[in-house]
Amino acid sequence: WGLELHRGLDTERPGARGFWQYDRFRPTFLLTGEDVTDPLGDRGRLRTQNVSLRASLPLVRRLRVAQALSLAWRFERQAAIDVPGDRPFDLGGLELAWALASARRLPYSISPVDGWRLRLAYLQEAPALGSDVSLGKLQAQARGYLRLGDEDLLAMMAAGGTTFGRPDFRRSWSVGGFPAGDLFDVVGSNPGVLRGYPDDFESGRHFAQAALEYRRPLLHPQRGWRTLPAFLRHLHAAAFVDAAHAWSGPFEAGDLRFGAGLALGADVYLGHGLPLTGTLGLARGFDPPGDTRAYFRLGLSF
Repeated sequence: WGLELHRGLDTERPGARGFWQYDRFRPTFLLTGEDVTDPLGDRGRLRTQNVSLRASLPLVRRLRVAQALSLAWRFERQAAIDVPGDRPFDLGGLELAWALASARRLPYSISPVDGWRLRLAYLQEAPALGSDVSLGKLQAQARGYLRLGDEDLLAMMAAGGTTFGRPDFRRSWSVGGFPAGDLFDVVGSNPGVLRGYPDDFESGRHFAQAALEYRRPLLHPQRGWRTLPAFLRHLHAAAFVDAAHAWSGPFEAGDLRFGAGLALGADVYLGHGLPLTGTLGLARGFDPPGDTRAYFRLGLSF
């Protein structure tokens, strides 16, 4: 279990996040809760409260392959606390998901290798589940990791999603930047990566995304500095190409946005047991509103 308490400097309100997991028996249960407040500029502050319960059942668990099926329920309430008489907006839905993982992480590898990570999920929002909206969202994602020679590898990702019901709702998915949120985010779920563009710059009822990344190790120092509890394990580089599009009407291939770039990364251990990966990159978006953007993030892109 875990619990985090904070107080916002901009909102001047307390907040909390917490989780509890129980996996003595099958399925594994995960309970999470959150109460946070975000500033909305001139529109005041938005308070978000949510609770979710997920049950995960392993279907296959072997050395090289794992499969799991999960069912999750989430209830969320959003309220503008500085607008007198404003009615809260409620979301309540069920998510059914299947996942398969066969990729491995070897001691000297800079990325998962020799396998796939697949996920198929469906979300249903309905008044019977406590939601103010009624719609469904389907998402599929595949990630592949192919070894090239002894250490180099090619990482591939393809994803897509669509929306069922409520035809006037046109902001189910978004693309731009790095992944943000999850399927439970009814508005603007961004599960893909499109570097060289503003975050969430394009929205629609459907989305498609693909990325190709060549990753190459540069050095394996496996050293620290004096007695400091920080150890540099690997230095690596990557070259990538991204493509994505979110739309609501007929699909037009000419509306796809493309980006490409280079990145340098480092794998470190902090405090003898906390692994971290930092990535510094430069990406160029080739279509409007793309431009040249530098970025830093923790973790690999996918």
